[in-house]
Amino acid sequence: MTVQQLRMDLHQIPEIGFCEFETKQYILSVLKKLDCKIFEIGTGTVAFFDFEKEKTVGVRADIDGLPIVEDTGLAFASKRYGFMHACGHDSHTAMALAVAIYVDECKKQGKSFGKNVAFIFQPAEECDDGAASIVRSGVLQKLNLDHIFALHVWPELEKGKIYSKPGVMLAQVCDIDVILHGDKSHIADYYKGIDTMRAACEILLKLYEFEEECNKTEQCLLKFGKLESGNLRNITSDKTIISGSIRALSKEMESKLQNEISAVVKKVAEKYNLKFEVRIQNGFPVVENDEELFNKVAQKCDINLLNEPVLHAEDFSFFANVCPYVYFFLGIGDGMKLHHEKFDFDMSVLDIGVEFWKQLLEI
Repeated sequence: MTVQQLRMDLHQIPEIGFCEFETKQYILSVLKKLDCKIFEIGTGTVAFFDFEKEKTVGVRADIDGLPIVEDTGLAFASKRYGFMHACGHDSHTAMALAVAIYVDECKKQGKSFGKNVAFIFQPAEECDDGAASIVRSGVLQKLNLDHIFALHVWPELEKGKIYSKPGVMLAQVCDIDVILHGDKSHIADYYKGIDTMRAACEILLKLYEFEEECNKTEQCLLKFGKLESGNLRNITSDKTIISGSIRALSKEMESKLQNEISAVVKKVAEKYNLKFEVRIQNGFPVVENDEELFNKVAQKCDINLLNEPVLHAEDFSFFANVCPYVYFFLGIGDGMKLHHEKFDFDMSVLDIGVEFWKQLLEI
């Protein structure tokens, strides 16, 4: 079975984090034909190929989809309305399965690798506990992982090229909810109430101005993508919720942004005499590639160096609790957007990804 067919099959059955039941069964239907030991961890799966070596190399693929209505018009489009593989996880899983089939063929032919090989099909990357759930299981520790790799298809990078960098590659993230409580009134009598929507707008403007200033010294992001407020057009809103995220490349910048959010909200709340809550939920740490391991890979593989980190975030960073890692991008060219209802790409790049994985297994 080709890697393209694997991807097309998986693309039709997207499931969100920790609900990847059919996806898991598809993965198992492939793995159970191979000479490997299978560990099931919730909706996640680890396939271990034993070459009687002391150490093991890890191949990680995320398997979850997104709650997005697909609008690609593909013949193999999602069969589940409201859900879609819009971030390439179907292709990551397909490449990992294709490489697992290759490793199995090598094993049957008597070819060995320098290390054992473990394929980690991880659920819930788009949530906040997928990688951590695999780490907590203790399976990877039992398999004595020496290092682990991940490969993500990536728009706006040259098609078919592999990219990475030593050190910090992806941002850490935390989610922000600001809840404002006021007092409603008819808009003609607005002065009799406390308009939380107006206060929220003021907070947003002040925080965006602060973010612009911070970016002059260090790359960061503070954006709000959701605002909930009010019920009627002629009644001022007595409750407003704004929800967003921080992305930062250092703990210092993350703390700076968090402190400013609290300070601005407090100041505006006092100005309008309203009550408030600021909820901050820390998410993924930075993805920081091990420099020694990166250099080792770069000596043997054709890696294009990224000029700077990106402000996307990834839970792959949790695997640092087990062993060193390096994260890579596989360029798919311009014209695509991750998490978009029309996301698709030229699947010929998947063959390049599979060949790159084969090289990584020799590291």
